[in-house]
Amino acid sequence: MKKLLAVLLLLSFFSVNAFAEEDEGFWPRSYFAGVGFSGVATRGDIGKYTLNTKTEDGDKEQVHLPSVNLLVWPDFMLGVNIGQFSLYANYNYWYFTDDLGGFGDATVQEQIRVWRFGVEFIYNFFWPEFFQPGFGLGYAYTNIKADNSVYPVDESKDRTYSELSGSSLALIFDIRYFLTEHIVLVPTIKFYESWFGNLYTENSGANKLKHKQWQTFAVIELAILYQF
Repeated sequence: MKKLLAVLLLLSFFSVNAFAEEDEGFWPRSYFAGVGFSGVATRGDIGKYTLNTKTEDGDKEQVHLPSVNLLVWPDFMLGVNIGQFSLYANYNYWYFTDDLGGFGDATVQEQIRVWRFGVEFIYNFFWPEFFQPGFGLGYAYTNIKADNSVYPVDESKDRTYSELSGSSLALIFDIRYFLTEHIVLVPTIKFYESWFGNLYTENSGANKLKHKQWQTFAVIELAILYQF
């Protein structure tokens, strides 16, 4: 499912871009690159439950996923404007320390790494004015790695890392405010509904989860774009 969505969105990007090349007079086009910073609040299944895996040798493991309730990440983006429409790809990458779930009242913290790749499509109202509210949809693929989060039932063996990955769909609300002809300030609110169905551990390899981990991400972002 996630691969199909990613392919469809990427094909949309290139087909719309090709169409714009055919009639740039009717579909005026510009490009942009930007960087933003986001505050993120999440709620859902991740970190609530301890997951069980088994190695090829039959050894059992318990996976303690991070809580990821609050975090921040930078946002790097490249895109194209075609008339009042904007289509762009964005990438997030961040390291932080967070609590692992499944330990009751105890607090166990480890290093967490999150990376995401997304594609977003925005309709800009009031284009081409300097003030353009926007509404759109997005798709993202997310990977969450947690160090020392896999506990072998055999306590004589070392703890290892886990990686949880999945997809999400988003509703996006933003405002483009043109400070100059080329510099654009963009505050944004995004709501991602995410489902994580793949878990990787060093000793058991890739695992398809029987029950997906659902998580909602609410993102508040401030970005600055250079448009050319």
